[in-house]
Amino acid sequence: MGGLEVKTKDGDFISATPIEGTVLVYIGDLMQIWTKDKLVKTVHRVIIPDKQNCQSSRQSITYFGHPDSNFVIKCIDGSDKYPPITGGDYLHQRFEVTY
Repeated sequence: MGGLEVKTKDGDFISATPIEGTVLVYIGDLMQIWTKDKLVKTVHRVIIPDKQNCQSSRQSITYFGHPDSNFVIKCIDGSDKYPPITGGDYLHQRFEVTY
């Protein structure tokens, strides 16, 4: 069925065609910070297929991992690419941007 699209470096969305027997893992903001951009988050969206192309159900499981509020988030290599921020401040910052 599909429906997941990812944004290319050129700004176009392309289909992330499902591959049978695989699991897709999305890298988010925190992993990008911790790895100093060695792993980069992907801008993505999910398109709901029209009824003619929707002949089966889709299963999705979302899990968000987040550090404790007082944990300091910083690059694990010790660099200062991203300024250190506590888990609580980071979560508040993400809510401000999202909502």
